[in-house]
Amino acid sequence: MELEKLNKLALEAAESSQCLTKPGGSALNTARILKQLGTDPTFFGAVGADKHAEELRLIFRERGIEARLQTIESTHTGQCVCLMYEDNPTLYANIGASAQFSVQALSQAAIHEGQSFLRPLERKQILYVEGFFVPQCADVCDYIVENLVRNRRRLALNLSAPYIVRGHAQTILKLARHAFFLFGNGQEFEELAAASGSPSVDQLAEQLLREGQTRVICITKGSAGVQVITNYVDELGPPGPISVEDYRAPRVEELVDATGAGDAFVAGFLHAWLEKRSLGESIRMATDVAAKVVTQVGCNLPSP
Repeated sequence: MELEKLNKLALEAAESSQCLTKPGGSALNTARILKQLGTDPTFFGAVGADKHAEELRLIFRERGIEARLQTIESTHTGQCVCLMYEDNPTLYANIGASAQFSVQALSQAAIHEGQSFLRPLERKQILYVEGFFVPQCADVCDYIVENLVRNRRRLALNLSAPYIVRGHAQTILKLARHAFFLFGNGQEFEELAAASGSPSVDQLAEQLLREGQTRVICITKGSAGVQVITNYVDELGPPGPISVEDYRAPRVEELVDATGAGDAFVAGFLHAWLEKRSLGESIRMATDVAAKVVTQVGCNLPSP
């Protein structure tokens, strides 16, 4: 949506209903929840040279989140308006500067004050990419896969939305084949199966686990829980036989806002994994975190 129309929509909504301003975007949602859980993420992105960029930088400083931001002088910081009616969200967005995040910015940001954000290859580290990043930044994704992912430095990919998978199938498939962790909901995986020529999600999962670098596939199903398809045995060992396990979702007494539930699920999982929890424990933490977030407005954990 054009920025002028987006701002007009936001003003009209604020005049007639309660309005909250929150830092967001899928990857930033995940980073914020990770920080709240006790994991220190490093966030990469692009902003404009405007007041919204300064507001974001202040939020990062206040919350202790390390952010390496590329400034795009010629455009604005991305914005999104989310309108809620009962429990149904409608989102209107203009991603602005984030569409221009560059390979050069990532390679330069890899060294900050003489320190690389990359850990030694023998140390566990996760590089997380969400699907909304892919359409405008496929070259950055290629750079990550070809130059950064290796050994215990794993790629985690969130499919993010069916239309993203459908519209950018080959790029998403390439990333999926290199992703150690693959997250998405049932619709997103159905789109990915169709794009790959697989007759079913199960056969797609088998192909990724046998032929790619994928070890853990998490298919979220809302209140029905999560299906995990995996051949993971241990961090350093070879893959084992493929197994399928279903996990129940925690009961949610009052659903307030499901926006960002998938982002929160990923945060809970990655936090537990980096704490060296088992796969089952990581899934249970992920579902618990997502269940808490949907009781709040925006992608936020309840106040302690």
